[in-house]
Amino acid sequence: MKKTILLIHGLRGDHHGLAALAKELEQKGYNVINPDLPGSGDRAELDDKTLDGYAEWFHKNYGNKNYYIAAHSMGSIIVSHYLAKYPKDKVQRRAIFISPIFRTKSGQRTSNILYALSSGALHILPKKPRYAFMRSKPVSFCISHFLTADKTRQKEIDQLHYKYSGRFASAASLLADMKISMKAQTVLPENKDVLYIIGNKDRLTKAKLARTRAAEYGANYTELAGAGHLVNYEQPAELAEAIDDFIRA
Repeated sequence: MKKTILLIHGLRGDHHGLAALAKELEQKGYNVINPDLPGSGDRAELDDKTLDGYAEWFHKNYGNKNYYIAAHSMGSIIVSHYLAKYPKDKVQRRAIFISPIFRTKSGQRTSNILYALSSGALHILPKKPRYAFMRSKPVSFCISHFLTADKTRQKEIDQLHYKYSGRFASAASLLADMKISMKAQTVLPENKDVLYIIGNKDRLTKAKLARTRAAEYGANYTELAGAGHLVNYEQPAELAEAIDDFIRA
């Protein structure tokens, strides 16, 4: 019987961002489920778009499925909190967090301030211009430039990021996800074997900090050379190999 992996995308994304990884995993013999999160892509919005709201959504939709879960960036925050809140759910013991979000205490304070400033500035704009600005090409390109390490593929990744990073339900929906991404971090669920996969040139979560957290938590750790935060676009084959090695170990 094929093993099933549930892929969970990150902030501003939808399932297209993990499509290359899904293809690589399918070629390795896995059954892959790659959904949109609520309020992203074609998925309806949550009434309660908080960590607790997401956790309840996961519990209802996937809690009794015997899946491995691999989550990217903000997805790792959401999934790790879900697994911590519902430790008795029937999911596989091994979980993979790709480009997890970790911050030092000072880094978290800075992130909190940036969230307050950015959300405050965006709320100055009327609703329609705010939505258009958040979906705009300049905003998308600035984000993808910051998150991409492989500059030889920058143009391609810019286009992919722009094409698939604006499919959120509303400005309010994205702001709710921004709050999670900027004010929360990836946690370690109890009774789970966890693998952190991170690019050694990740500018959002520094590899050195990720290595430290892995050592503190007793988690498994894989570092991909030359990759940034968007390792799902930059190195999908290497990412799939790391996931496969961990599951089969």
